[in-house]
Amino acid sequence: MVHGQKRDALIKGKITDSSGAPVKDIRIKVVGQNESAISGDDGQFSLKVQSGKTLTVDFLYLNLSQKEVQIPALEAKQVFEFPAIILSAKLGFSDVIITDSSSKKQGAMQHLNPHNFDYVPNVSGGIEGIVKNFAGVSSNNELSSQYSVRGGNYDENLVYINDIEVYRPQLVRAGQEEGLSIANTDMVQSLDFSAGGFEARYGDKLSSVLDIHYKQPDSFALKTNLNLLGASGEVEGTSKDHRLQYIAGVRYRNSEYLLSTLDVQGEYQPSFIDAQAYLTYHVSDKLSVSYLTYYGNNTYLSIPQSQTTQFGTATNAVQLVVAFEGKQLLEYSTFVNGLTFDYKPDKNDDVKFINSFYTSAESEDYDIIGAYQLQQLDANLGDANFGKAINTFGYGEFLYHARDSFYTEIFSSEVKGTHTFSPTFDLLWGLKYQHEHIYSALNEYTYIDSVDYSVPQTGSPRKTIALPDYVYSRVDADWNRYSAYAQGNFLLDKDYNSNLYLGVRSNYWDFNHEMLISPRAQFSYEPNAPHNHRVLAGGYDDSLLKKRLILKASAGIYSQPPFFKELFAPDGSLVPGIRAQKSSHVVLGQDLTFNMWNRPFRFTTDLYYKYMWDLIPYTIDDVHIIYLGNNNATGYAGGMDFQLHGNLVNEEPSWISLSILKTAEKINDGPDYASFIPMPTDGRVRFSMFFQDYLPNHPSYKVHLNFVFATGLPFGPPGLDLYKDTLRLPPYVRVDIGFSRMFWDASKHHTDSKILSHFKSIWVSLEVFNLLNINNTVSYLWVQDIDGNQWAVPSYLTTRRLNLAVEMKF
Repeated sequence: MVHGQKRDALIKGKITDSSGAPVKDIRIKVVGQNESAISGDDGQFSLKVQSGKTLTVDFLYLNLSQKEVQIPALEAKQVFEFPAIILSAKLGFSDVIITDSSSKKQGAMQHLNPHNFDYVPNVSGGIEGIVKNFAGVSSNNELSSQYSVRGGNYDENLVYINDIEVYRPQLVRAGQEEGLSIANTDMVQSLDFSAGGFEARYGDKLSSVLDIHYKQPDSFALKTNLNLLGASGEVEGTSKDHRLQYIAGVRYRNSEYLLSTLDVQGEYQPSFIDAQAYLTYHVSDKLSVSYLTYYGNNTYLSIPQSQTTQFGTATNAVQLVVAFEGKQLLEYSTFVNGLTFDYKPDKNDDVKFINSFYTSAESEDYDIIGAYQLQQLDANLGDANFGKAINTFGYGEFLYHARDSFYTEIFSSEVKGTHTFSPTFDLLWGLKYQHEHIYSALNEYTYIDSVDYSVPQTGSPRKTIALPDYVYSRVDADWNRYSAYAQGNFLLDKDYNSNLYLGVRSNYWDFNHEMLISPRAQFSYEPNAPHNHRVLAGGYDDSLLKKRLILKASAGIYSQPPFFKELFAPDGSLVPGIRAQKSSHVVLGQDLTFNMWNRPFRFTTDLYYKYMWDLIPYTIDDVHIIYLGNNNATGYAGGMDFQLHGNLVNEEPSWISLSILKTAEKINDGPDYASFIPMPTDGRVRFSMFFQDYLPNHPSYKVHLNFVFATGLPFGPPGLDLYKDTLRLPPYVRVDIGFSRMFWDASKHHTDSKILSHFKSIWVSLEVFNLLNINNTVSYLWVQDIDGNQWAVPSYLTTRRLNLAVEMKF
């Protein structure tokens, strides 16, 4: 302590995380002053400081600065109380370093602040482009918002927006047919994700849960974004008395610019537009009412004209040339309304009444005729005809036909609550009723003619042509689902931040009269917490602090009742006796926070195993899932997820992740019932790296790099015999890079310009999609040559493209 400096003023306040929960063990230190204070279990702190001079107050965790605040000179005996101090980690994943260690609400979820990735190159354009960067999450198609989690398929992921479950389109066959997902990234406040072993308070799916909450703003803001793939706008604000909070967004997307790089050339007219709003009105301190409304319309029109695809090897190069006639038209619209009453009668109780109505109408019409030739290319480098066709060894035609429609109405009413019995025990409970009306009309077939010989044919004397992939069905049905859960969150040991979450949920569906019971548990433990607390509270040197280590475990039973596609056999017939698919999960993990290069880093590891039964086998072509209509398989998925993330530069999170997976199934009445075969989602290895940086001394110039490597998925010849899927797609390798610059920042500059004075910031970004111009394969088209041999022709994804974007905040 420096003599002569009298500590005759006082600063105090409360520290919380982004969810409002108190944060303990934060060191509060005034620059130039030796003494410091530590926030308590309630987040409160107080510290005597010197009067008569401007002070810089630093908030630190594990000797790492989280926030610096300047306060004006205080008078003697003056008490300065900070306004709300909200801290979140600087690793991109909020609440990683700064957490409420005594909270019983975190569970097995991983929390992400999506606005750390506002300028990340993202082809799909939705929130899922961020989710795909999580360890354990896989997607080998940049055009799609769908993702696979630890060996599950695209239908196995729960998605909530403000406690309302939302669904993916049912008729979409390819990634380029998708529009944007419902969640609007600009409106998102927080995002919680679990790749497995999640709590009983979440619903009934086999793989993952994504819990999204929209902002409740406290001031006015306006943002627009213009780019070569579309545009978006978002407005938010509050009333003068802060009782009404509102946020609204509109988006338009047209991916024609991207689709023009595909091998199939023609006219693409994709168009997606949506609008949504979220309003919260605080009736009183105890009651608030929230309303979410959404409307989205997607139209995908494709008029293919020609295709030229080269494949094979350096010594056996082959080319497929196709001439097309016809068109494909896919349309779907979605309408969501949700009304929530949040009642907090006292500090120990919180009850929510949630009512939602979800409507989706989809239609798909196409008649596409293709006439193809298989050609041998000259592979002799010295020939004048090198790379040109020298021989045609296959001719044929095919016809794809569909007249499909799907309409659903889903009404749900739910009441759920939390009651705090003591500082060490919370009870979470919920009851939900859901009514579903579904109408579908499916009519599809494929006709193949190779060298004027129609295949396949039946064995009858008249040689009747059998149409492969023939689907015909009409369904008009209503049913009800009932679910409930109870979950206890226990703080076992405050010193060790040891938490236990025990819960059970039940689900009943009156279509198949199946009752499901799902017990689930999560446990976490921080062995170094008591030591670090003693060091901080005792004012000892920070070099004595140990690394923050959290050990985690979770286990449970997870079931997935059928929704729509699982109800049908491949020919379109309804399977009334279909049951829920089921699995048991065990997950062990560790979460280590440490300092390196005077910066915070976090290393996480998860080991998991899932045993699955009553599985419905399926095939995947692009994003189109075809279920085989029978609960006749068992399976397993096991693997490891590793992720290291930190700030290589201030405020800019980066990470690398590695996932290793093996998933297989055994079809009990299959041709070889004794053996396991890889599931269609068996991607063995996935490595990804996300890196952000900016120019030294010029933080307004930024670069963002995203790299993905993933081994290929299983596939095989046409048909539904999964035991023939012994081939694998080539690895998926992609590099996207973005460069951005802030041209205007009103917080750092003053202007007399009447135009610039309206802007808070202006960013300009240049993105390079598929920087290395790699031809990634999403699926195969099977054709025959004149000898009856089958050839698998790759369907490539997008090639290199530039995208220019301008973002303006007002």
